[in-house]
Amino acid sequence: MKVKGLLVIPGQKVQKVRIPSNLKFIRRIVGKNLMRITLDEDTILLFDKNAKKDDFNRVLGSHIINGTFFIIGVKNKHRVSLKRKAIRKYTNMFKLEKHTKRINQYKEEYLIKKFIGDVINYEPIEQEELKAA
Repeated sequence: MKVKGLLVIPGQKVQKVRIPSNLKFIRRIVGKNLMRITLDEDTILLFDKNAKKDDFNRVLGSHIINGTFFIIGVKNKHRVSLKRKAIRKYTNMFKLEKHTKRINQYKEEYLIKKFIGDVINYEPIEQEELKAA
């Protein structure tokens, strides 16, 4: 059975897609270690737990979602198509333009922390060593 959902790829606009609802197919698109975030009573977000840490995608609340993710409907614990209203709501919520500025801030902070961590490998210096230098 094919279902309508939203595919959100880093750096790209939200895409409305129609895909098979089986997890095997979703894992091929999103990643092997699927995690679920419940957005509302009949909508979930599926993402890969092990997505690359520098593959920033969108902001959800105070969290960053890394890697590609998929938004799909649920009913009685089965994956179903999103309703039109939900498609509009989440397409608007995850618009690239709304997230670009915050994602770029996170990228800068991440790269600075990574750079500092890679470059500075420091050991404490005793006061006596400072006087001798």
